Amino acid sequence: MSDNLYELSHQLAKINNEIFDANGELTEELEKRLDDSALAMKDKVQSIAKWTLNLKGKATMIDAEIARLQHKKKVTENLDKRLSDYVKQAMLAADIHKMEYPTFTVSVQKNPSSVEIIDEDMIPASYKIVKQVISVDKRKLKDDLNDGKKIQGCQLATENTHLRIR
Repeated sequence: MSDNLYELSHQLAKINNEIFDANGELTEELEKRLDDSALAMKDKVQSIAKWTLNLKGKATMIDAEIARLQHKKKVTENLDKRLSDYVKQAMLAADIHKMEYPTFTVSVQKNPSSVEIIDEDMIPASYKIVKQVISVDKRKLKDDLNDGKKIQGCQLATENTHLRIR
């Protein structure tokens, strides 16, 4: 007997055709071949079915582990943000902008200037990019504002800070 399920199914089809050709007459030899092939196929299908159930169980466990790790990642990111904000606020309150340690430095630095949109409707069309929806070209606005150009509806934000740990 073959171990291949594909071949077992063809053997059973061949035996079925032979029984049909013999007008339904089941000889002892055909009956033995039918039993052997059917049992082998039954065992093979059962083994594969158990394997697929095991794989489905593993996939479910992996999904649960992914969800658990994603939650753990989010909690870790939130804690990182809260601790960084806490240190930044404490340093600003103490008027300390840089602290050096043997392996890293903690400093409160100004962010690069960025564009704050006050009233998007007042911004000239030359700064707007046509996409699916109209949006403002903040990079172009920033360049022009840095060059001293006055543009209605926006201003440079130069006072924002961030905490850097390196």
